[in-house]
Amino acid sequence: MSVTDYLKLSEHKIFKEALEVLPKTVNKPLNLLTVRDSVLFTWDFSNNCVLSLNVKAARGKEGHNVIHQKLLPLHPPLFTPEYLDCNETGTLLIVAGPNGVLVLKLPGRCPPYGAYDSNKELVYCRSYSLDERLLSCSDVVHVRRAKFHPGSANDCHILVLTSDNMFRLYQVQNNEALHLGVYPIGESPGGTFPGTKTTFLDIYGEIAVDFDFGHPEILEKTQFNLEKSRKYTGYCIETKNNQNKVIPKKFEVKKKEETNQHENLAWPIYILRGDFSIFTVIIDLNRQIKPVLKGPCPISEQPIAIDNEACSIICLKTLPQIICIASSSGVLTNSILLNIDGHVNSLTKEPTKELFVFETVELELGLSVELDDTSEESTRYKCPIFLQKDESKVSRYFAVHAAGVHMININCTEDLHSYITSSEDVEPTSDLFVNPSSSEYLICTRTLASEKSNPVLGFALYYEPTSVIALLNDSSVFTLGILPAAIEDNEKLLLDALDKTEVQSPLKKMLNEPFDQYIQKILKKGCSRPLLKLSSTSGDGPDERYELIQRTAQIFREEHFKHFTKAREELDKRVHTLTLLKKAQKQEIEKMTLLKEELRVSAENLAEKYEDIKDKQDELLKRCEQLLMLVSRKRVEPTEAERGFMKDMQRYREKCVVFQKAIDTVKKKKQYQEVQIQSFKAQESKKVPVIGEMQSKTIKDSLHESTQKIDAMIKQVNEYKSLLNLK
Repeated sequence: MSVTDYLKLSEHKIFKEALEVLPKTVNKPLNLLTVRDSVLFTWDFSNNCVLSLNVKAARGKEGHNVIHQKLLPLHPPLFTPEYLDCNETGTLLIVAGPNGVLVLKLPGRCPPYGAYDSNKELVYCRSYSLDERLLSCSDVVHVRRAKFHPGSANDCHILVLTSDNMFRLYQVQNNEALHLGVYPIGESPGGTFPGTKTTFLDIYGEIAVDFDFGHPEILEKTQFNLEKSRKYTGYCIETKNNQNKVIPKKFEVKKKEETNQHENLAWPIYILRGDFSIFTVIIDLNRQIKPVLKGPCPISEQPIAIDNEACSIICLKTLPQIICIASSSGVLTNSILLNIDGHVNSLTKEPTKELFVFETVELELGLSVELDDTSEESTRYKCPIFLQKDESKVSRYFAVHAAGVHMININCTEDLHSYITSSEDVEPTSDLFVNPSSSEYLICTRTLASEKSNPVLGFALYYEPTSVIALLNDSSVFTLGILPAAIEDNEKLLLDALDKTEVQSPLKKMLNEPFDQYIQKILKKGCSRPLLKLSSTSGDGPDERYELIQRTAQIFREEHFKHFTKAREELDKRVHTLTLLKKAQKQEIEKMTLLKEELRVSAENLAEKYEDIKDKQDELLKRCEQLLMLVSRKRVEPTEAERGFMKDMQRYREKCVVFQKAIDTVKKKKQYQEVQIQSFKAQESKKVPVIGEMQSKTIKDSLHESTQKIDAMIKQVNEYKSLLNLK
């Protein structure tokens, strides 16, 4: 298994076709890769189509028979795609770029390899271009982000963030794309700098750059619209003869009078601006409630908005919810989202949430080749950073940028969750945030001394098993395995709970902890070791390459070898301790062997004594019985037992008399019945049997028939005699 190809996908035909036509002039990270239900999607720039592959089937026993498919949209995009995303149900695929959003309707999957449309190599997909004229022709309105709304019942609502501080909501259903509404989330940009397309609001960081959905909330009754119905004017996109037509359409949405609790759920949207300010808004899909933009949310320890460099935000699925913000300078801000104390009117623009920053993580955007750390290249280099959640572990997320990929683990989530789920009497401690977050540099595509980089053009997570799939600008693909979250054993948790009050010695603590985990902790304390994949056109000279090798050697000497030395010392210490324990155990075994022999001899002696005592006890019991019999015979008055026995005998005698009388009565009845039976038989024998009228008639008829038959037979016999001349 290759170190850089954990899933063995680099040799598959899908990547050979996609990598050959990748744009070579890209200098920023893109996300042209996504995975949903083990199906991988990427973009083919030469054929303007989506390439799909069932990774799970390709890694199976019959992987050589699995082919990739080309999903060809009926209406190809008129823009350059930079972002792919698939909904949870796997029915729609977003292909987005700065100048457009294309939605592909995916056909159904079928066996044996879980491919689309009967495993055809070329599949035609119905496509919908959202606001094509506006997004492709406008110099001001550009797409910043497009996501599926998690509150959609059919998973068909798409929310698009544009650079004019607007949310545009669409619904793709029944072979048409409906434009449901436009929602302002700030001041609309009015002017631009002369000679540029940059607006004044964008320079001052007042343009929304990213958004994400938080935990669902239950709407209050005061937020419900009082109107029973509301009319909307929008448009729908219909596809006829491979052409999309925009048709104006009016539709009316009636308010439901009775709604269940499920329909009261709403998904708050957290909007990030370039100046690190965060706003919230709720766009309810079930009721036509006018969205109210709230904010900015108060933030403790507000990040310094140098050059308004905020670029990405994600809301982790933790309890309480943690919001992570990334800046283009490589600084990640982790904060907890909490409700503001006191009642806040939900219909006003006052924020109901506040953020508490508990940690900032500074990423290394490139590998330093200087032997000293006085270089300022890391502070000058900036690039967009995209954050992506890890569905297999809520406390982990990834940062993708032009210099590679970082993996960040927030180690305080378990303590926070335990505190939130505990009783209200438990007071918080300062140990909740004692464990800092860890950052690991997985893939490095740039050195700090070089101006060129090898940006990541596609990044996705595959969960069977958990692994990273990265597509680089130099036509290379990386698949790296990621360790899952450590799951503690229930028995260990029970033992820890029982031993909380027990003071353990260092030796007992050392022996109770698994030694392999202890060694892994020692070796894990070093800095991250990214896979280096620099651009082939970076033009690094021999001196820079030599400095890179020297820097790598220095890092290994300073950061890694000392941990191996400590691990060796711990191994020697463990061997010495176990040797002493083995020697002590051998001595204990010898002592126990001697004690065992002594116990065996003592047991034999005790067994003999027991037999002798038992024989004497039996003899004494017999003598006692004889003495008791002699004593009882010499007594004149009966004992209590004898009196009781005599009473029982008297009672039985009385019962015997009663039973004897009953038996005599039964015998007399038997004799009487026998006499009656004999007299009845005598009377029956004296009676003369009389034949009935019907019986006599039947007998007469039978005799008459017999007589006729005999006469006929005699007549025949006489005829035969006459014929034979017999006398």
